[in-house]
Amino acid sequence: MATKVIELVNNGNLVVEKKYGMTYEEFAKDHLFACKPVVIGDACKDWKAKDKFTPDFFKSEYGDRKVTVEGKDYLLKDFIDLMEKSSIENPAPYPCKLQLDRDYPELLPDISPRFKFSEPDWCHNKLIEPLLGSADTYEVFLGSPGGQFPYVHYDYMGLHAFITQLYGVKEFTVIPPEQTEYVYPKPNDPWVSEVPDIKNIDLDKFPLCKNITPITFTVGPGETLFIPNGWWHTAHSLSITLSVALDSLNNSNWKRFKNEVVTKVSKRNKILAKMVSVYLSVVKPIIK
Repeated sequence: MATKVIELVNNGNLVVEKKYGMTYEEFAKDHLFACKPVVIGDACKDWKAKDKFTPDFFKSEYGDRKVTVEGKDYLLKDFIDLMEKSSIENPAPYPCKLQLDRDYPELLPDISPRFKFSEPDWCHNKLIEPLLGSADTYEVFLGSPGGQFPYVHYDYMGLHAFITQLYGVKEFTVIPPEQTEYVYPKPNDPWVSEVPDIKNIDLDKFPLCKNITPITFTVGPGETLFIPNGWWHTAHSLSITLSVALDSLNNSNWKRFKNEVVTKVSKRNKILAKMVSVYLSVVKPIIK
């Protein structure tokens, strides 16, 4: 069966498409190694979570769990109540993040098997895990109308991101890696932009932003957005939303990952950074 392609947005030379029935070979050629985003319409079709993960499910099964959102503690059931009262004019705090593999490991089978597009994944290889630091690689995001991610960023350590929308509709804005200098990366956190609101830019303060070509589109239930390593992005919820984010590391983004790890370590200890660089060169053939 031929791949079904729907063009979501066309911004000059930058195009984001939605695809159904895509083969892994097509994905690898046109998106993974080409470093080009795509919305995959049927990646999660075999997940139990597709029908199971709803705000009501988490409220009834995990309502007494504590979550921290924007520095404030809530019971999950109380936060979901707050989400249900949220509006664009008066949004609830965003995002509420649940770390699945650490705090809800019993739910991992519901997002299994990992869909083929996110394989191979080296994030959980024991030779690599210690270098990922604070990177969370299995997360549930809960949001509500008007909830906007607090900053523009690319995924930590140059990982690829797969964001699967299971409930509600979310709007994403992405910016290609070659426009990095125009989004004002923070000196101490170069994966985070200093620009607070990509839709309402103060060009007097951030004049280089006039050069960016952001792409904005929506992702709905059952759809998965692939954001390649280095692509800047942010999102906001158009309704009550629930999504699952998976990160991925493999040969396609290994170079950026290695550079980011070595750069991070070198800020503390340049000799250690050289040792880490040698270590990564040695272990890569082992994990391929």
